[in-house]
Amino acid sequence: MLQILPRNLHPQTTPENSEDPLTLGPPTTDWVRVKSYMPGTSAMDVPTKYCKTCSIWRPLRCHHCRICDNCIETQDHHCVWINNCVGRRNYRYFLTFTSTGTILGVFLSFASLGHCMRYQSDGGISFAQSIATQRVPFAMFLYGLLASPYPACLWAYHMYLMGRGETTREYLNSHRFLKKDRHRPFSQGSFLRNWLVVLLRPRAPTYLHLSKEYEEGDRRFGERRGKRAAPLLAEQPNGVSMEMQGVRGTETSFQGSVSLRAS
Repeated sequence: MLQILPRNLHPQTTPENSEDPLTLGPPTTDWVRVKSYMPGTSAMDVPTKYCKTCSIWRPLRCHHCRICDNCIETQDHHCVWINNCVGRRNYRYFLTFTSTGTILGVFLSFASLGHCMRYQSDGGISFAQSIATQRVPFAMFLYGLLASPYPACLWAYHMYLMGRGETTREYLNSHRFLKKDRHRPFSQGSFLRNWLVVLLRPRAPTYLHLSKEYEEGDRRFGERRGKRAAPLLAEQPNGVSMEMQGVRGTETSFQGSVSLRAS
């Protein structure tokens, strides 16, 4: 199971209704100083954000997945192949999945090719005749050649990211900045150290126990499960957005702001 953070740990009080549009709400960003192992840098300030959906202050490297609708600790990405997020708790299982998929594809290709070549040598026939007779093994050989590169590239890409001390999300977001402004605050300074930190670290404890009995307010049976993220408003009948609705006519023209009308 991935590292899902519980909700409503840090609820914020909403500001009272005010006509002042400049009224500031509660803060949603803070900064944490992290010790850096990069040469020439002793420490870095890393932002932490408040998740309004989960009502919690997210830990470092934590992000909210809009598909899973949960905050995931050390989220790497949401994988469509396993229909789940890849995070701190299941990242090594994802690496195992990609590496074993690569090994299986390579084994399928060479085993099928060896089957055709063995049939050729035992029958004393040409390789073309062997393929014409053993069509299924040759088809599996081609399938393995086509299927192996994708998990192999995915495995190599994540080994590269793991050596850099970055997640997929951090690596892609860093390319929005110039190369001189890109930083890796969670790197241990070398590829080997970064690999050891991920591969040899103890498995993190889970925050949610899905086998426990149901309690009031249990997220497993919440009202939002399988429903829209936001309910339809009265001004949006049949799911039509506000931009697609006709403009309602008004008897009076624009009056200006409340403060101007009062004067």
